[in-house]
Amino acid sequence: MKSSRSWSWTLTLAGLLQISLAIAHFGLPTMFDWSSSVGDSLPPLLRWALFLLNFSWSTIVLGIGALTIYAAKLSSNAPLARAMVLILALFWSAHASYMAFAPMPLPVRLAWVQAPVVAFPVTLIALLAVALLTTKRSTEFATSVAS
Repeated sequence: MKSSRSWSWTLTLAGLLQISLAIAHFGLPTMFDWSSSVGDSLPPLLRWALFLLNFSWSTIVLGIGALTIYAAKLSSNAPLARAMVLILALFWSAHASYMAFAPMPLPVRLAWVQAPVVAFPVTLIALLAVALLTTKRSTEFATSVAS
């Protein structure tokens, strides 16, 4: 079954945004020169954890971005695709809430960054919601979610 246009374009755009975020995160250690700026200010274990967490976050977001684009090619009635989109919307909602209520500590000159940092996941939530709300779910999906 062919998916609707709103399902396809919103999920493709959401996937591309997630992949862009992942690529940007892969580059953070170089862009901000973490090796020298972190230097000896952190114990070796925390320094290692910082790089590992950034790499892991980047890899996971890259993977979910690719999966989101794949879901865009599936039928909007596919239960697994709809469930994945719903779970991603919940994930990004939790992420946006955390970023809004526990903002990143930034110097005053970079305070403007807070708005785009929160707007990014909110944009993803909106795209995922449009995909879900503008497409008809199958009876099979509604039954499987309810049970």
